[in-house]
Amino acid sequence: MTQKAETIEPLRLSRIYPAPRALVFEAWSSAEHVKQWFSPETFTVPEATVEMRVGGTFDFCMRGPDGTDYWNRGTVTEVRPNERLVLNLRAEGGSGNVLFTARTEVDFMDDAGGTRIDIVQSYVFVDLTLAPMMVQGAPIGWSQTLDKLGVELARMTAA
Repeated sequence: MTQKAETIEPLRLSRIYPAPRALVFEAWSSAEHVKQWFSPETFTVPEATVEMRVGGTFDFCMRGPDGTDYWNRGTVTEVRPNERLVLNLRAEGGSGNVLFTARTEVDFMDDAGGTRIDIVQSYVFVDLTLAPMMVQGAPIGWSQTLDKLGVELARMTAA
């Protein structure tokens, strides 16, 4: 029996970093930077490919604490340096099956504290058994991921 895809309300997040927009955008634009921060607290990113152009690849592997790899494979669909980035991603389970798709929109804006990013992530469930549980944890996962982005920005600033 084929499962029907299901959509849910988008996740919306904002964060302010004490760094210029160009630096915050750079952290999203390079595989080496993405490897440092694009995962929740207990996960790592051992592999990433980032081609910052429309149609370019945006793939990264999140490795769980148990060693399981969860690939997110996607495409850059919009890029305006230092202003906006849109990604279409497919989240894969440990066996490579697609769990859900996610459209991730990131806007970069000047703020009195530095740079504010606004993220809107819209989901379509493909696997109706695992995907809803994973997406339910997205607000916490994104919060931890954005904390790691702050650490990477501090490292980039100091370098």
